Amino acid sequence: MGMEKHVLVVDDNPLNLELVGDLLELEGFRVTLLEDGVTAISEARDSRPDLILMDLRMPGMSGLEAQQQLRSDATTREIPVIVLTASVMAGERERLLAAGFDGFMQKPIDTLTFADQVRSFLPAS
Repeated sequence: MGMEKHVLVVDDNPLNLELVGDLLELEGFRVTLLEDGVTAISEARDSRPDLILMDLRMPGMSGLEAQQQLRSDATTREIPVIVLTASVMAGERERLLAAGFDGFMQKPIDTLTFADQVRSFLPAS
């Protein structure tokens, strides 16, 4: 086993944050939980997480805006950003992946498969 993987989770819903954090910690991830995109960007620059899970609809800065700022910064450009959204509009997944997200996860999350899904998005080390 190498170093534990660090996942940054950004969601304005504290219950979602807690659930995701608990599921990932049980699976041995190191987790940082944040409630807004602006904080997430500075945290990503400071701690360089292995993966970011980003809610789409948040007050202030949307997940998409945050993702685009992360992409435009050399220190955070390589970090995979996975969108976590309750939106099930047709074409949404394709639109978000085309917008630059590295993966798409649906809410409500499936607690049984969630950690494995997250693991599948981690860069091979």
